[in-house]
Amino acid sequence: MSEHLRPRPGTAIHQFSFVDALVAGLYDGAFTTSEVLRHGDLGVGCGDSLDGELVIIDGLAYLCRGDGEVELLPGTDRVPFAEVAHFKPTLSHSVTDLSEHEYEALVESLVPSDNLFYVMRVAGTFDRMTVRETTRQQRPFPGLAEAVKSQHENTVEGTSGTMVGFKGPDVFQGLSVADLHLHYLDDARGFGGHVLDFQLRDAQLTIEAFANFTVHLPQVDSYLDAELDDVDSDRQIRAAES
Repeated sequence: MSEHLRPRPGTAIHQFSFVDALVAGLYDGAFTTSEVLRHGDLGVGCGDSLDGELVIIDGLAYLCRGDGEVELLPGTDRVPFAEVAHFKPTLSHSVTDLSEHEYEALVESLVPSDNLFYVMRVAGTFDRMTVRETTRQQRPFPGLAEAVKSQHENTVEGTSGTMVGFKGPDVFQGLSVADLHLHYLDDARGFGGHVLDFQLRDAQLTIEAFANFTVHLPQVDSYLDAELDDVDSDRQIRAAES
């Protein structure tokens, strides 16, 4: 294994709820923002009732809503899902002129194993960035594949900002997201969301590997009463991610 991407002892990714719960339509805010931020300063997630995409950078949580607004969340706000880590990268790599597919191939070439978790941060400029923001859902909540049909998609050209995300092992699909899961927030904190496509101009990619993964389960009634035995997660997750 590359010494540059060897997991540090005692470190862990912390995930609040799991992706199959979202697939099943469990969007009730179960965790306070302050609780999430105690366990990590970089990460992704979504808003209560699926109201927007969460981007956590430098210990601050921003919610990119379906109306295009970006809000700095107070610690008392609740979210249904988040994935965070205390980020101390061990690999840094300069990147230029990459499409999304070329970026994915680069990450695959840099990581030593597909069986660990990786957290990454890409700070720089993009010729084009396309994101989606999910919109607030009404009860009874639909499943994730249905909910994202009402998502708001937005493309901005010539943007500077930070793309953060995770790469998980395929065997964790449903618990987490297999392969890459990326969110973006611009430097002005006015545009961002779940990354769908991009053309990168010039940036610095930093990565940290993790061998430990901790899941915090919700304790709200909707989760405790849910039947999750027959969730068709792989198909729905791939549909929602793309």
